[in-house]
Amino acid sequence: MKRWLVLQAAGLALAALAIWLVLVRGGLDFALTALAYSPQAHGFPLRDAWLTEQIGHKQLKHLGALLWFALVGVAIGSRTWRREALHAALGAALAATLVTTLRGLSAHSCPWDLAMYGGSGQWFEIFAEVPADPGPGRCLPSGHASSGFALISLYFALRDAHPRLARWGLALALTIGLLALADQVARGAHFASHSLWTAWVAWGVNVVLYALMRRLKPPPQPPIPHHAHREIHHPAAGSPRRGPEPRGGA
Repeated sequence: MKRWLVLQAAGLALAALAIWLVLVRGGLDFALTALAYSPQAHGFPLRDAWLTEQIGHKQLKHLGALLWFALVGVAIGSRTWRREALHAALGAALAATLVTTLRGLSAHSCPWDLAMYGGSGQWFEIFAEVPADPGPGRCLPSGHASSGFALISLYFALRDAHPRLARWGLALALTIGLLALADQVARGAHFASHSLWTAWVAWGVNVVLYALMRRLKPPPQPPIPHHAHREIHHPAAGSPRRGPEPRGGA
């Protein structure tokens, strides 16, 4: 477990560096947002469009909430899946709560509030000095993306006993999270890095939770196949059998 935690910490560090170098310092954030921004309209044409606002924003958020309540229902009603469902529901709730808390404390504003995209706020890098007019803030990390990325908890909850289902759970979480990322970039509500930081926070939270749950209660071991018992109780094939001792001398 210690080696696994070291690898997870190294992976998170590399992911953070990649987000900062490629999207922020490399300018990919601005390049993607520029595709959605209209200089002629001085705003984002898809900000209030039916597809992006009603489907991509509201309904995607409802889908994430519905999946979380489904996990709670399974945790309450199923003995077989109770441990996994409780783990997944708790991991998703912790991730979403931390993202919401960090977002509320953030001085970083959304693209549509920045001067370069028709607003009045000033953009600044993460951990940099806050400018005189940063705008309304409360935009980093992306709360909407946690509708999907918080469900990364499904992977950690299922990875020991059901690795194939764990991969499907991870695919579901990433699909919903990336759809939320694309929708919010198109609306001018977030930079792409805002949503990737949400994924980063969700993964980190679930690494810690997984390690704690393993420490408190190791996962159940899969049962030994029936044929393995037979192999234990029977002599190995080709083993010599001792016959009756010869009488007399040679």
